[in-house]
Amino acid sequence: MKTFLKSTFAALMICALASISIAAAAKDKVRSENVTFTSDTMVNGTLVKAGDYQMKFNEQTGELLILKDGKVKAKTTAQLQTRSDKARNTSVRTLTKGDVAELIGFSFNGSKQDVVVSASGGAVTGTN
Repeated sequence: MKTFLKSTFAALMICALASISIAAAAKDKVRSENVTFTSDTMVNGTLVKAGDYQMKFNEQTGELLILKDGKVKAKTTAQLQTRSDKARNTSVRTLTKGDVAELIGFSFNGSKQDVVVSASGGAVTGTN
């Protein structure tokens, strides 16, 4: 009976540790970074005013959120693209079309991948 209890306890501990590591791995799939837009920037049809924001990228769903004070200001889709080297800092990349800058991607500090905004975009939410 003691052997059965020890085996059962060991199996439960292994399952518990495995579930913790799986949950931690899933959590790491959402990356977040504070960024500053130096000028008004168009993100998937939504004008994001110049200022400080939080960018959240979910690697599993490809969803990129731009938040200010915890509220979603813009949402689009993006994908990861491999870099040749690690990013030295967090950077936001825009492309100027006419007199408006449009978000095309950004890099997380120390990452070997860039987040590239999809051409087709995604849902548009909120205004500033």
